[in-house]
Amino acid sequence: MTNSRIFSDLPQDDLIQLERLLENVLINIDGIAGRKAILRNAEIDKYFIANLDFNLNINEFITILTSKFKDYPVSSRKPDYHPLMALLDYLLKQPEKYNLEDTDIEIANKIISIGKIRIEELKTGISVPPSTPNNPSPIPPRPDTKPPSSTINILIITALKDELDALKNCDNQSGNTWQKLTDNLGYSYYKTTLSHKNGSKLNIVAARPPEMGEINTSILATRLVSELKPSCLAMTGICAGNKEKNVFLGDVIVADRVFKFDSGKLVADYKLIDNQQVHFEEMLPDIHSYNLNPKWKFAIEYFTQDWLNTIQTPRPKSYSHQESWLLNKLYDYQQQPENYPPPQHHPEKIKECPDWKEVIQHLRKQELLKTDSFELTKKALKEIQNERLEYLQKEYYKDPLNPQIHIGVIATTSKVQKDPQLFQRIEKMQRKILGVEMEGAAIGAVAEINEIPIIIVKGVQDYADYDKNDQFREYAAEASARFLLAFFTTIEINS
Repeated sequence: MTNSRIFSDLPQDDLIQLERLLENVLINIDGIAGRKAILRNAEIDKYFIANLDFNLNINEFITILTSKFKDYPVSSRKPDYHPLMALLDYLLKQPEKYNLEDTDIEIANKIISIGKIRIEELKTGISVPPSTPNNPSPIPPRPDTKPPSSTINILIITALKDELDALKNCDNQSGNTWQKLTDNLGYSYYKTTLSHKNGSKLNIVAARPPEMGEINTSILATRLVSELKPSCLAMTGICAGNKEKNVFLGDVIVADRVFKFDSGKLVADYKLIDNQQVHFEEMLPDIHSYNLNPKWKFAIEYFTQDWLNTIQTPRPKSYSHQESWLLNKLYDYQQQPENYPPPQHHPEKIKECPDWKEVIQHLRKQELLKTDSFELTKKALKEIQNERLEYLQKEYYKDPLNPQIHIGVIATTSKVQKDPQLFQRIEKMQRKILGVEMEGAAIGAVAEINEIPIIIVKGVQDYADYDKNDQFREYAAEASARFLLAFFTTIEINS
């Protein structure tokens, strides 16, 4: 064995458990001084510590720390030392102090065992033979690492399978032009080649993590960037949109900045209300953003609309559109039954209100339709009359015909959000917020570490409010993927 980076090919499952261990430890450590102290107490060398950015939020810090552990080469001057082994050995001596769970202790011992065997291989130049079946070892064999046969121009990460399928299906051949490959740990990724408008060929790789979320996405992106050396890192998929910024369902948001909004310092407060102690929390954010190449932003602002014609998923009618259509047609019928047909027999019913039963249920919940008859309530009559006066036209409610491209800020959160005031809360720290999702900041951190450009493109599935649903999911996933591929086959990546 000649590779002195003894943890460079640590299995993904072990990396996930390691990051969870580090999160369990560091989440209870207060601030920069606390992080530095634990590394110093573990007798990690000063040079390694000096090259860490302690101002990052906890998830970004753990991602970078894990990456540096993987890339750290064992030195011939200190052949028995590795910072990851030193840290884990230190933590194992005080498991209760650092809240180590049984799974944490198990993975720590496993990684230390792997390290000791590989250090011994370095010293002797002889690989340790695998264990016999009667004495199985938890240490996996090292895979045969082979460099990619061609340059990878773009690595695209999606968070979920349906987002990856939407991307692959952009070949209009059910994804059959994508070649299935496996990385050095045996996980699948897909490769295809597209033609650029200048006549050159683009080699594109796409993959998704086994589970959604920042940690899994970061591990996947870090491993594939290290293995494939792409020129650019990208992400496509779905997000929630800020309707107060005129973002509509199915629109596409390109992040000129992406940041994690729910990280920082959590300050708890307790107040006595009606003789009961009530718990309040305030998040003091620690914002670090990852930015779009300014030249790419400029190109997107003037990007052609031809890509819209490539979208194949039928554009859904929003519930807002369908509800307004039904209310207005019912209003016309109730006011002038001799001139208008009832909505249930209207020739546009199937086209304009395809989710008929669901729409009726929604309207009754909003007290806009009577529960005992198919008639408008007084509340509905007043709303329609006021709206018609305000807009001075009928059918003002119709959905846009095509998705719009928005360039703005996307925030990354660690939780699925269903909160009608979500964007109001985020606007206190970033007034230009357009979208919210769960993995973009992790992609940004990996790109920054590896000094390659990023582009995050997300289609708007919902508004993260109480009406959150999957009605626009398929359409939004395809729209974001179509735009991303159109962009890459038009612009010069290395410009």
